[in-house]
Order: sequence, then structure tokens, then C-alpha cells
Amino acid sequence: NTGCSLEEKELPQIFESFHRGTNADKVQGNGLGLFICKRLMSLMGGEVYAEIKEERFCITLVIRLA
Repeated sequence: NTGCSLEEKELPQIFESFHRGTNADKVQGNGLGLFICKRLMSLMGGEVYAEIKEERFCITLVIRLA
């Protein structure tokens, strides 16, 4: 990985269904992966967050312990 190519201004939309970032023009996909992830985490009582730290795309999962 040579660093994050996702722009920070795109972060609010990345969990929307069928959203594809401006960096995905040459990559196959439908823009559903992070949408499904967020929905599943919600159904399990958890949460998922995304941020860019030190030029890296980071995902944080918050999982409810039994």
C-alpha cells in the first residue's frame, strides 16, 4: 500500500449503498461492501467508523460483548 488515495471529504458517503469513491474508477465493484458492513454491525448492536490517519484508511469496529 502506498498510502490512502481516498479524499477525506468522501468519508461521510462511504457507507451509503452503491457509493464508489473517486479512487475506484479502475476497480471492480458495486459500492456495497461498506454499506453491508455497517448494516450488519447495526443489526448486531455494534458500530463501524472510518477515518484517515497518517495517510492511511482506518476502520474501527465497535462490538458489543456478551
